[in-house]
Order: sequence, then structure tokens, then C-alpha cells
Amino acid sequence: MENSRKQLSIKQILLQILITLGLFIACTGICYLLDFFQIDNRNYLILYILGILLAAVFTRGYVYSLCLSALSVFGYNFFFTVPRYTFHFYDRSYLVTFLLMLVTGIGISTITYQLKRKMEQINALNMEKAKIKSEAEKEQMKAMLLRSISHDLRTPLTTMKNGAEVLLCDDGIEKEDRREILSSIIDKANWTIRLVENLLSLSRIDSEHLTVKKQAEALEEIVPQAVRTVYGALGHRTIHYDMPADLMLVPMDATLIIQTISNILGNAIKHTSDDGNITIKVWNTGKSAVFRISNDGELIRKEDLPHLFEAYYKGGDNVQDNIGGLGLSICKLIVTAHGGEITARNSEREVIFEFTLPMEESNV
Repeated sequence: MENSRKQLSIKQILLQILITLGLFIACTGICYLLDFFQIDNRNYLILYILGILLAAVFTRGYVYSLCLSALSVFGYNFFFTVPRYTFHFYDRSYLVTFLLMLVTGIGISTITYQLKRKMEQINALNMEKAKIKSEAEKEQMKAMLLRSISHDLRTPLTTMKNGAEVLLCDDGIEKEDRREILSSIIDKANWTIRLVENLLSLSRIDSEHLTVKKQAEALEEIVPQAVRTVYGALGHRTIHYDMPADLMLVPMDATLIIQTISNILGNAIKHTSDDGNITIKVWNTGKSAVFRISNDGELIRKEDLPHLFEAYYKGGDNVQDNIGGLGLSICKLIVTAHGGEITARNSEREVIFEFTLPMEESNV
């Protein structure tokens, strides 16, 4: 590690030296071109000062620009004052020119260095402010999330509690009523389980900095597992499949992708009439596996479409959200963690959710 740092430091120093020498050579070359056209050589000072300014901007510290200041004075004297190609000069006024050129170069180097340091301090301060603001926003979001989840959990838990108390206290309940109460308890319990799974996934993805462990999974196994998780809420709705005939292996974290499909299906069920249709289509583009889930339910308002994957976005009455407002935001996190993309759009008669998963097996 120490050797690597030393090598990196040496490379950086060599790079700064090359930049400095490159600027000197470039300025001298342009001056030679001007000399060919017999331009007054005192104009060459401007080019050398420009080189000093560029050195101050593109090198670290001010040592290199100071060196270029001295080098420019000697270069101007050597190449462009009479007698040429010596460090002598006949015109005494050149001495003042050299001193002014050196002082100007040093001044430019020092001022530029100070400005760069000020800018670095300002940038560091802005980054710190942005970090503090981000942390404050995160804390605010967590508080809002906890309030929302508490509210979302209260209703199903109260329903289950009341239903269980009725069954416990009244032995004379008709069989059909008992079945209805038990069915309601099961539905609310499944809803609560899916909410908890979403929260666990959110915590897992956040703690692992959006990384997932992928392995090749058979598509023919993943989709049916996802459908089974929402089967109790399906009612009389029909699910249609359009899947590849051949075995298709997709690199993924199976648990998370099953949850993604399940969340989107949950949305489709929620916003499709009881006799409606839901279609699951999957195909391979060569680079990505594309999952498309569409339903013939109510279309989403155009102004709500860009915000569907934001947790607890409050839009129109027909905004599709799922499992306490977390479902679609979880889907986006999971798909992004896999290196894919997720979108939602309306067609003429359908709402279409589509996400992609890269076919390569490397972890994101």
C-alpha cells in the first residue's frame, strides 16, 4: 500500500513537470512563429504570462508556476533578445522587463493558488452543507415513513383483532359468516406480511448500498412463485402468460425479483376490475431480460406517471401504489440494484409496468 502511494505520488509529480515543460515549449514555439512574421518580441511576454497562468490553474500548488515564471524569463532572454542563444543582453531596459515579467509571474501564481484554495474551501463547505441537508432529509423521510407505516398497519391489525374477537366470543356464527371473517383476516394478514417484506428489503438494500448477490435463476420458476404470493387476492381476474418456450436463465437475486413481480401484480389486482385481465410477458433482448406486466384497469394520470416510484407520493385517486405506498418504490430500488431500469406507462386500454435485468452475471 505504501509503495503504491509513493508510485502514485511520483507519477503525479512527473505529470505536473510535464505540464509545466509542455506549456513552456508551447509558448516558445508560438513566439518563434511570431518571430518568423517579425512581430515585436516584447509582445511575447504576454504569451509567457498566459503560460504561467495556465500552469497555476492546471498544476497543484504554486511551485510549478513559479518555476515556469523563472524559466520564461530565461527562455525569453535566451531565445529572443540580442545577442540570441546567450544569457547576455545589450539593452539595459531588458533588465526591467525581466524583473517585471518575473514579478508578474510570481504574482499570478500566488493569486491563482490562493483563489484555488478558496474555491476548494467553498466546495468543501458546500459539500458539508449538502451532506447535512441530505441527512436532515433522510431523518425527515424516516419519521414520515414511520408515521405512515404506523397508520397503514393500524387498519389491518384492528380488522384482524375485531374478527378474531367476534369468532372467539360468538360460537353461534353462521358458517358462511365465519368463512367471510376468516377470509378477511387472512387477506389482512397477507397484506401485513407483504408490507413487512417490503420494509425488510428496503433495509437490506440500504444497508448493502444497493448491491445484490445474483445467480442464474430459471424464469419458469420465478414467475409462478411471484404469482402464488398474490393468488389469494386475485379473485376472478385472469392472468395471461407470454413466456419464452425455451429454458431462460436470468442472473438475479430470486427473493427480491419475486417480490418486485409480486408488488407490481398487487398494483394490477388493486386497479383491475374483478373480471379483468393481467398479462405477464417476458423476453430476452440478448443484453437484458425484459419483464412486462400489464392490466386493463384504470389508466394513470399523465401528471402522476413520473412520480409512481416515489414512496408515499400523493397524487390523484387513481395513482397506483401498493402495500402502504412502498411497493413501487421498493421495486425501483431492487431493479436499480440489479443494474436494470423500471418504467410505467399507459397504452390505449392498459397500464404497463416494465423492468429490465441485465443478462450478464456480474454483480452491480
